[in-house]
Amino acid sequence: MNAKKMLQAWLAGFVVMYIISIIWYLFIIGGYNEVQFAAVARAEPSMTLIIVGYLVLTFLMSYIYPIGFKGGAPLHEGLRFGVLLGLVISLPTALIYSGAYNMPLIANLIDAAYHTVEITIGATVMALIYGSAAAG
Repeated sequence: MNAKKMLQAWLAGFVVMYIISIIWYLFIIGGYNEVQFAAVARAEPSMTLIIVGYLVLTFLMSYIYPIGFKGGAPLHEGLRFGVLLGLVISLPTALIYSGAYNMPLIANLIDAAYHTVEITIGATVMALIYGSAAAG
């Protein structure tokens, strides 16, 4: 594994996904989520936990991506990896949270769809950094 490319992919993925999350949660869906998740939301989000969560997610993505690399074009591979990983992470979580907590299913499914798109964009950025030699 190329440690330099992995570090570049990790940091680029983190920056891109974190910026996308700020735009999504503050400017696009913020008010909707505040209402839908009011029963379980913190008074103030823990930005430390959110940042650490994104660092862990993007590190794992940058580590796993070369393992699943199929040798295709980076754009195609990034999209494939991102959609698959996004669905694996977010769809079951949305269903589990809606079943375990008093959280509306539709709001969780919207969040799952958002995370799938976010992860797909992040994975595509990583794939473009890794290039066609990701498996090497």
